[in-house]
Amino acid sequence: MPLLKPIAGHTGCAGIKHYLEKGGRALGIMVMNFAWQEERAFEDVSAAPAGFDWADSMDATRRACGNDTPYRGKPARTFKHFVMSPDPQDGLTADQVAELASAWALRHFADFEAAIVLHDDNERRIPHAHIVVNNTNLATERRLQTPDPLELNRSIQDLAEERGYRFMRNDTVREEDEGQTRKATPATLQSVYMRRAEREIQKEGGYSWVADIRNRVTVAKALARNEDEFMAVLEALEVDVSQNSEKSWRRDWIYSLSDHPTWRIGGEKLGLSFGQEALRRRFDRIAAWHPAPAASRRILSEAESAIELNDLSELERLAGAIEAFMSANAHSLADLDRRIERLEGRADGDSAERAEALREVRAYAAANRLLPETAQTRRQRQPQGEEAPVRRGDAKPRSRETQAQQERRRERRELR
Repeated sequence: MPLLKPIAGHTGCAGIKHYLEKGGRALGIMVMNFAWQEERAFEDVSAAPAGFDWADSMDATRRACGNDTPYRGKPARTFKHFVMSPDPQDGLTADQVAELASAWALRHFADFEAAIVLHDDNERRIPHAHIVVNNTNLATERRLQTPDPLELNRSIQDLAEERGYRFMRNDTVREEDEGQTRKATPATLQSVYMRRAEREIQKEGGYSWVADIRNRVTVAKALARNEDEFMAVLEALEVDVSQNSEKSWRRDWIYSLSDHPTWRIGGEKLGLSFGQEALRRRFDRIAAWHPAPAASRRILSEAESAIELNDLSELERLAGAIEAFMSANAHSLADLDRRIERLEGRADGDSAERAEALREVRAYAAANRLLPETAQTRRQRQPQGEEAPVRRGDAKPRSRETQAQQERRRERRELR
């Protein structure tokens, strides 16, 4: 069965074009409904006139129709980016994937500018399609609306069935049934839990929405210091959160992708550390790991960029690095260096492997400026001549002493 992953874009198209075509990674590029083309026909970009740039053309169309401006107080959704991944067992060629993707795009976006970019940059070199649709209907000049996201998935299954490919008849594509838990204990005691279905999808180089949600929540739990901040970061990372049923024996949050609300999973099913109970305990712990403010802003920026460009491998690498920072309680590159040195000082092979993995994390953190060179000390040395700050335990005695002195001064004034 083909999988369809939707992502909303809120910037110009230059970034997504660069990501999809950088390093010559595109197997092929097809475009539709640009000025030099016949309407509603995909053609290879090689047939375009010299100097044609599909990203620039999409941006110009939006500006001309006034569809770059915020809508109802929210940033404009400038394009939709869909990733269509065929079932690996179908063994489709790049041409077959392109034909399936163009048929689907014509069914839903016949009056929009669209570009299809083909890749095979996953582990098993399985071709898949990235479909970028501009936000402006060329016939009405109105903004793109997708009122029934379920229909987008149903139709890709219908098209797959018509072509003799594997397909799914359910309303939603799910990795497994996420029925309500009725246990008083967590679904798993593992901090991070990956099911067999998820492991198999990743092994085949496919898209796992469960892993996608887990990676986004990993970023949020590292950056947030309280529940309100956690919800705010998740909103920025396009994750919706709801409370599970009151009938459940364990209360938990349910996470879903904003662009695909039917893909839902309980927090504890991602691992114990992602559940409502564990996260609330984390928010209450003063010593819980959090990056410094500058690093925090950098991490959030990297995560938002990866989501915007649908660079989910980069998002996964970022989440893995964050988990390593938390595990090592590392607030700086120097902290990682000390941890690596301790692991290398041990004689067992497991420590050597962990040191090598941490060295890779260290290189990634340095290259992306995720951690400072050294951690900033929290305690500032007191300048000479200034009184030391009042400690919590000293507050009441000093307060009583001050009150007594004031009363004595008042008595002396009265005697005069």
